[in-house]
Amino acid sequence: MKIYEYKCVFIWGGGEKTTRILNQYGQQGWELVSTWSVWHYFKREVESQ
Repeated sequence: MKIYEYKCVFIWGGGEKTTRILNQYGQQGWELVSTWSVWHYFKREVESQ
């Protein structure tokens, strides 16, 4: 069974700033799963130990 961790991030700003921040999270393995206004919700799989 896959296990995930989640992160909720407040991102205030327009196009290029938001794109840059989203790309930074993507490079860290976070997947954007939802947005609500300025809140962005991410998940990534936790490595099995």
